[in-house]
Amino acid sequence: MSARLPLPSRMLAGLGLLAFLGLAPALAVATGFGGDNPPSRIPIPAKDYSAKVEDQGGVVVEVDRVTWNGEVFLYGNVGAAQVTVPFDGIRTVEILPSTVQGKRKARVSLRTGESVEIQVNDDTPCYGRTKFGNYSIEAEEIRFVTFEERP
Repeated sequence: MSARLPLPSRMLAGLGLLAFLGLAPALAVATGFGGDNPPSRIPIPAKDYSAKVEDQGGVVVEVDRVTWNGEVFLYGNVGAAQVTVPFDGIRTVEILPSTVQGKRKARVSLRTGESVEIQVNDDTPCYGRTKFGNYSIEAEEIRFVTFEERP
């Protein structure tokens, strides 16, 4: 004769299994098993910045709510140091190839007239919102970003 769980324990086990089966599809989508990961949601930035983003194919898109991986500053390395450059101080960013694997050079033109070159991860996403929907592009696919003047 096999041992059976008491009825309340069997019911709880069954409910646990149902809960798991109900959550499994949502967890699969949330962890990236849902395809190309379209930007159904974008980060809401602390400040609303607008920019024109040109991709490597020459397509220019006007984007607002621009963020760099959810942040309102560009970040990367200058030599051995980690740096951040707030969007308030950036006029343009040109993304160029790098000799370092997995990186890109970001040539940042500042509103002061100076410039700085930063090594950025080539898979860092730039997010935003367009007139036609949400926007997401990785650094390696960007050619040029021009930030709009802020009043």
